Amino acid sequence: MKQFLSGLLLKDLLNLRPMTKTLVLMFLIFGVIFIPMGNVMTVYFLLMIFAALLPMTSLTMDDMAKWDRYALTLPVTRKDIVKSKYLMTTLFFGVAIVISGIIAGVSYYLTPETATPFWFIALVGSLGLFYGALLFPLLYKFGSEKARYLMFVLMVVIGVLLVGWFALFGDTLTGNLLIYILITAAVSVAAFIASYFVSVRLYEKKEF
Repeated sequence: MKQFLSGLLLKDLLNLRPMTKTLVLMFLIFGVIFIPMGNVMTVYFLLMIFAALLPMTSLTMDDMAKWDRYALTLPVTRKDIVKSKYLMTTLFFGVAIVISGIIAGVSYYLTPETATPFWFIALVGSLGLFYGALLFPLLYKFGSEKARYLMFVLMVVIGVLLVGWFALFGDTLTGNLLIYILITAAVSVAAFIASYFVSVRLYEKKEF
């Protein structure tokens, strides 16, 4: 069964390869523009947005190709299909956080006075994961076409939460702020895990 699960994940990665190349090119262009200006935060935002959007794009491609009807004839369960999407999301966010950490480390080495703090990466990554946790059940409930508009609404909500964070706490790390960041990260991880079980339940009830 693990082989089939890895096969599902590989299928998604291969399907997303053309879009991934485009996003990498966009990231390089924006990186060349914003990093020399000292606006590294924008680059972190882009990485997390890409990490969240790629799995959603995979679901959209599956809907358009009517792939689920074929997949369910294979020796895989509906839970395996959902699990592959969540594993892919975890993979993309892991890559985004690692790349962000490398950029932050280089920034601290070259221009420590203007470098973006590491805790900001943890905050943006947590909110991005929370975004995915909210969106996946909507995609499985309403389908990619109907949920497409909700995707942007949720993105605005996450943006408002981030702006509200800075309005309340500022951009200086303190002991209390670190606690709030850890709480935010814990809530996001818990929401992502809970989202998986909700998505499995919705997908098991879905007819194709």
